[in-house]
Amino acid sequence: MTESRSRLAILAVAVLALLLVVGLLVQDGATRQVAPTADLSLVRTQAVDEFAGGLTQTAAALPTATRTATSAPTATGLSPGQPSPTATCLGLHFVRDVTVPDNTGMTPAQVFTKTWQVQNSGTCPWKPGFQVILFGGVAMGGSPFKVAQTVGPGGTIQVAIKMAAPTNIKGVVEGTWKMADDNGEVFGDYLSVVIVVGSGTPTSTATPATTRTP
Repeated sequence: MTESRSRLAILAVAVLALLLVVGLLVQDGATRQVAPTADLSLVRTQAVDEFAGGLTQTAAALPTATRTATSAPTATGLSPGQPSPTATCLGLHFVRDVTVPDNTGMTPAQVFTKTWQVQNSGTCPWKPGFQVILFGGVAMGGSPFKVAQTVGPGGTIQVAIKMAAPTNIKGVVEGTWKMADDNGEVFGDYLSVVIVVGSGTPTSTATPATTRTP
C-alpha cells in the first residue's frame, strides 16, 4: 500500500513536471510568435515612411511649370504699334487724263508726253522723293516722275512722263503707273496709258474722269 502511494506521488510529480514543461514551451512559442509580428509592423512603418520621403524629394526635384509671355508678331520694318503710313495717311486720286486719252492711235516710234492730273486724297503730304513709277505693263521708254515739291492734302499736280510708241508691238499697248513714297511703297489710284500702235489717228478723244483703282 505504501509502495502504491509512492508510485502515485512520483507519477503525479512527473505529470506536473510535464505540464510545467509544456506550459513553458507554449509560453515561449507564443512569445516567439508575437515578436515577429511586432517586427513586421515596424518594417512596414519604416517602408511607408521611406516611400513618402522619396515622393517628397521627387516632387521637390521636378521643375516648376512657368508661362513665358510671347509678344505678338509685328509687321516687317515697323515698330510694334506703328501703323503703315501707306495704309493710314497717304492717298492719290486720279482726276483726269490731260493728254493722250486711252486708245489714242500712234505710229511706231512716235514720241508723246502722257500727262495725268492727280490729287492728294490722303491726310499726309507728298514730299520730294516721292515718285510715279511703272507698276505694270510696258514702260514705252518712260522714266519715273519725281515729285519736286511738297503737295499737301487736297492739293493737285500734273504728272507728265515722256514716252514713245514701241516699234516691235502692234495693236493695243498699255502701261500702268503708281505713286510711291520715299520707301518705295506704292499707294493710291493707278495711272494708265493706253495707245493703239499702227494707226496714225486717235480712236478715242474722250477724257475719262472716273476714279481708277488697282
